[in-house]
Amino acid sequence: MTCDPSDCFRCPCGRTAPCADAGDTEPATPVPGSGPSEPSLGDRTDDAPESWGSLEADTPETNDPDEILHDAQSRDWDQAFALVSGGYDSVAAAYYTYHNAPFALDGIIHIDTSIGLRETTEYVEAFADDLGLELHVADVRRDEDEYATRIETYGFPGANETAHKWEWVNNKDKPLQTLLQQFDGTTLLISGATREESEARYEKVNADGLEIKDGHLYASPLAAWTPSDVRDYIDDQGIPRSAVVDELSHSGDCLCGAYADRWLELDVIHDEWPYMWAYIQSLEARVIDSARNGNMKKESYEDYVLWGHGSTTERELDQRLGNREMTLCQACEPAAPGIGSGDAFQTVTEAALQLDESEVPDSETAFRDAFDLTQAIPDSSDEHPLDVLRRGYDALDEVADRLGYEDHQELVEDRALEPARADGGERK
Repeated sequence: MTCDPSDCFRCPCGRTAPCADAGDTEPATPVPGSGPSEPSLGDRTDDAPESWGSLEADTPETNDPDEILHDAQSRDWDQAFALVSGGYDSVAAAYYTYHNAPFALDGIIHIDTSIGLRETTEYVEAFADDLGLELHVADVRRDEDEYATRIETYGFPGANETAHKWEWVNNKDKPLQTLLQQFDGTTLLISGATREESEARYEKVNADGLEIKDGHLYASPLAAWTPSDVRDYIDDQGIPRSAVVDELSHSGDCLCGAYADRWLELDVIHDEWPYMWAYIQSLEARVIDSARNGNMKKESYEDYVLWGHGSTTERELDQRLGNREMTLCQACEPAAPGIGSGDAFQTVTEAALQLDESEVPDSETAFRDAFDLTQAIPDSSDEHPLDVLRRGYDALDEVADRLGYEDHQELVEDRALEPARADGGERK
């Protein structure tokens, strides 16, 4: 079939005849103005505003807390627990549910990530005790899923969604699912997730505040609340504030470093919780050793030897490794305004990356031997490693004072760099 171009419909592909009958005809070059005319809105005859309808009509309104809790009650489940990380959202959700839900809570679940502040766990313990609820701590995971084990293979996590997702899976979700296997049937879990907290949360939390995951029902009663709503509720109800949240602006239950600001957050950790600062430093020593010895899963992971590296600059991450030799290089200038020249290094391990190759002992475990402060933790201890480490550093401060050091940090730095002074250099 053919037609006169002036009478024939012009297809968007440029042909002047129907596409199906075009055969091998080359597409015609579109001629501006020769296509179908644009639709006309016509002339307005009055001053009334044009209405195009409400966009909100297509967006479901987030249910309020009582609706969500009543909907949760109508579902089939066998026991109910509140998930409490120690952050304000989870605390407020647990407290609201305890006092307002048409059902009773069977307890509180707190996840021990193995890289969180013990003060956070203690805060959750006190919170559960105040409510008279039993506290269950989820802390069982496979050895290969342990944070300290994984970072020796993959390095510290970076500031991206994928890295954060796998930290969440291994540090939180796996031990939670292991704990839930202790209970028969379906479990209702009260979450502190709010839709207004972030765009990501808005997309992940349903408007009805309910979600089924891994065979269990999750309810987020505060889904419609804003961060200011949560804070106001905490204050109005007289719920004790977490000192960790006040300092870090988050619960401190997981300090994996995925989205951490190395220069700012690590500085706060050093001042407020020196045992955790020392622990992170010892983990860096392990990862640096693993990178030097070629034990990382990929060569590209050798860039990720410092905690919170996602907040550093390209120049600071200009780190490359020779054949079992230390050739890592870190920029020694501060990465953030307000950091003085005396604070150029956040950890002893970071400072030691400046050493010349000749100053680094020729040993597969040079960094671990020098900087791995966790070696003081006995293998047979039933206590949490961070409890032992915290107590150990309190004692180490006393030793440092008797030896003439300002604190254990100065003592550790001096002893750690001792191999580099094998030529008989004096102590600083």
